[in-house]
Amino acid sequence: MLYSTKADIISALGGLEKITLEQLGTVYKEGDGEFGICFEYAVHDAVRARDSTIYPIVEDVLDSFCRIRGTSESILFGIEKNGSLNIVETAKNSLTDDARVLVGKVGKPPKLKHRIATLERAFRSVKHRDRLPNCISGLWKADLFLGSPSSDQWVGTTLKLNKEELEAAPGLRVGIYPSKTKEGPKQDSLKNMILCPMPYRGDFMVLFQASFNIAKQLMHSRGEMPKPPAIIYEDDLSVAEWLSARRKFPVMGILEALHPLMQPGLIKASDSKESIASSGIEAFAPIPLIL
Repeated sequence: MLYSTKADIISALGGLEKITLEQLGTVYKEGDGEFGICFEYAVHDAVRARDSTIYPIVEDVLDSFCRIRGTSESILFGIEKNGSLNIVETAKNSLTDDARVLVGKVGKPPKLKHRIATLERAFRSVKHRDRLPNCISGLWKADLFLGSPSSDQWVGTTLKLNKEELEAAPGLRVGIYPSKTKEGPKQDSLKNMILCPMPYRGDFMVLFQASFNIAKQLMHSRGEMPKPPAIIYEDDLSVAEWLSARRKFPVMGILEALHPLMQPGLIKASDSKESIASSGIEAFAPIPLIL
């Protein structure tokens, strides 16, 4: 919500580092598809944080279906939502010159890094899409790149809120969506896509939905504690009160203060030689952690 707010408004209020929660609630305007965009951010962050309900699913898809070995990581690549954050440049800087994108077809996988700029132009202009190789002509639609920095292999990934909205496109290899039934990943041969359902009734989607609702209510109340019946559950009230009490503080400072409160028990491979953090590569866009 912070990054989607117009840059000139953020600048007038002192920039990203200084705008308070109260100020953000005053200037914030809801955008189209916001829930879906926040869902993409949340999945990206869950992979980074080794969330116990998400990370094993992604790791299984990359290992079993894509044959990508090594610690799984995520690079956010949402061109249409870069706002004040240069996600395209972050993606470019996250890849080595030898990084390749797997497309699920016979042949040598194409290199990815030097095509990032072309993918950006292809998103914004139809005429540039013809300049992409046929095997990745639809890669400009990707929301994430999932893969392993140790193997330099990545797959274009699309995220949708409904399974029916997943569209096949050359270069898109994995499709992620919330599932209302108990199901596992599977190959969709017609779409040449690996379907990767997120457990809808599990911890992740419930937590994401609750967090999103709290944030929206706080934006509506301009940082003040939302009135009943906007928020009624005890846990949600506790989070809303914690945030509202800090409405006079910069949003970025509030987010930083949340880090020590992260849930314990995450399967964090901090000492892995294969992790991006230890490799010295700047691997992910600094998207705020979801509560």
